[in-house]
Amino acid sequence: FALPGIVVSIPAGMLADRYGQKAIGVVSLVLMIAGAAIFALSDSLPLLGLGRAISGAGAMTLLVVAPQALAQWFADREIGIASGVFNSAVPLGVILSLNLLSVLGEGLGWRASIWASAAVSLVTLGIFVLFFSPAPRRGQPAPRPSEGLFRAIRLAGTPIWLVGAAWMFFNAALVSLFTFTPDFLRSAGSSAAQAGMLTSAVMWPALVLSPLVGYVIDKVGGKRALVAGGGIALSVLLFLVPVAAGWMLALLLLIGVAQAMVPAPIFALPPEVTGPQRLGLAFGIISTCLNLGIVAGPAATGLVRDVTGSYQASYALMAAFAILIALAMLVLGRGQRDQPMLIALFE
Repeated sequence: FALPGIVVSIPAGMLADRYGQKAIGVVSLVLMIAGAAIFALSDSLPLLGLGRAISGAGAMTLLVVAPQALAQWFADREIGIASGVFNSAVPLGVILSLNLLSVLGEGLGWRASIWASAAVSLVTLGIFVLFFSPAPRRGQPAPRPSEGLFRAIRLAGTPIWLVGAAWMFFNAALVSLFTFTPDFLRSAGSSAAQAGMLTSAVMWPALVLSPLVGYVIDKVGGKRALVAGGGIALSVLLFLVPVAAGWMLALLLLIGVAQAMVPAPIFALPPEVTGPQRLGLAFGIISTCLNLGIVAGPAATGLVRDVTGSYQASYALMAAFAILIALAMLVLGRGQRDQPMLIALFE
């Protein structure tokens, strides 16, 4: 599901810059529906993989289009709280999916849960076609496709790649946490239901805190400082997971608080570090980095677990991913001429 995003995200962002979010958004939702239908109708592993790849290409394209539209709608106004509300959708979607689709799958079979997902995407497509209104263009016109992919990426600048690196390390750490914590908890004596409930606790704080973090961004600023602080706190807390048997729920809730500090400022940073005519490309770069983190993080964490036979080493690697979030923001702060933001980072 994540692999296509590594390839399609940057071209999708460039196409959205050129042809607008509505056209590319419609294509992305159609791909999600088609991929889910192929998956639900499949009886072989290659077709199942094809369905997931098509759905992933659509979903990862939508992850470029949606924040790009958000950044343009809220240019020069409440981008922080808008990003916070936007990023509260992910934990809400995860919680609803894990609870509702699993029940549907158990009652009616796994294909029913896939068809339900396709139906949600179909309803979303109808709402999108009827009500989506792109923001008016500002600044210079979008770059022409004749510039070429690599020239456009070079012109995007180093700062957006540093934002993308922070997002990559964040997702490498968080997706690894979701991947291996249920197994770790079961090996420590928890039931499957308990392990799932405890792991999902990481997402609970974000439902409330994401909009609050966005509000703080709008009123106080300090996007880089929030991301760096969230990365440092996440690193310390992840390192403690293997030795927190008696207070696991509290620790996972604290991890949820730390991780809620990162997404809203990450999605609010591209308009600050990239010109308005390249926002699609900027969010394409961020989405590419997201998918690299999703693919590489759990693979590296699992390899460490297999080689060492210890979950302590695996969570230490997750902690290392998290500290690199702060390092990326440190480098970004030093490279920017925005002195007030640089001061905020080091305060």
